Amino acid sequence: MKSETDKIDEAFSSGKITKTEQIAQKEAVSKKYETIINEKIENEQTQLEDITKTAVTNSVYNTKPDTTKYRNSFSCETTDGLKFKFKKRVKSPKYYINTSTLTVSYAFANLTKDKGSFNPFENDSEMRIGNSHSVEVQFRKDKQLGSFTSPWILRYGLAYRTDTYMPKRPQVFIQDNSELFLDDFQQGTLKRSKLRNVYLTLPVEFQLYLNPKYTEYDGKQYLDVRKKMWKVGVGAYAGVNTRSIVKVKYYNENGNFKKYDYTLDDGVNAFLFGGKFSFGYGGVNLFIKKDFTPIFNDKANIPNRNGIQVGIEIANIDF
Repeated sequence: MKSETDKIDEAFSSGKITKTEQIAQKEAVSKKYETIINEKIENEQTQLEDITKTAVTNSVYNTKPDTTKYRNSFSCETTDGLKFKFKKRVKSPKYYINTSTLTVSYAFANLTKDKGSFNPFENDSEMRIGNSHSVEVQFRKDKQLGSFTSPWILRYGLAYRTDTYMPKRPQVFIQDNSELFLDDFQQGTLKRSKLRNVYLTLPVEFQLYLNPKYTEYDGKQYLDVRKKMWKVGVGAYAGVNTRSIVKVKYYNENGNFKKYDYTLDDGVNAFLFGGKFSFGYGGVNLFIKKDFTPIFNDKANIPNRNGIQVGIEIANIDF
């Protein structure tokens, strides 16, 4: 500011501007810096109010705001001596570990006769391998177990799961009174038939990072889940069947396309319990699921009753 006013005085002394112009130019310079100073004061007041509110909140609720801090600050100075400081907001590494996530997974499904079988490609299941599938949408929370360097993560949440089983042509699911069984389609040319089971499940999983990688923050070491690492997981799930629907599409004797569907009243178990094993690297997670409780009950004349799935997580959205 002083340098600008000195230049105006020199211009007046050398006769380049009049006294009136000298006064007007000095007033313009004064108003410009008055505006800059007022804005700086307002910004400082806003920051002070935020700090005061945070301090009061933490004092009342006994919380510790350590998830985010200002880091990587830098400053600059104008030719007139005004200094400005800029700060970049950086989150603590533990923020990325203890998160809430919405995941979507897709799996190929099949049925096994033996409860202990982990073969997802059993041909005697009478299901179409590759066409039978499962889709699950899961809201889960991740929580690190132990210290900030611990490689163990606990995952738990709520999931919506749909299992679709397609019998080999020309078979369809048939419900006769209280009995459920498979039989050849008799009303024309079968295009597609399927049984869809819908579940609400509560999954729990323990994950272990095999080659944990760390980062330093405020003098402490943290497990950095943003880095690519190998991981394995073991978990279990329990759920309830909310709906079972049989859907059939076919062409009748006149070649006209027809379809029908109905809800099963018997034959499918109301509850589900199973286990899961997962293996992944970075953001890619493969898994195998095994239903330990049979999908079908004693009212179903179906030899292969235990579900098995092999799949992949195809989407992860963090909150």
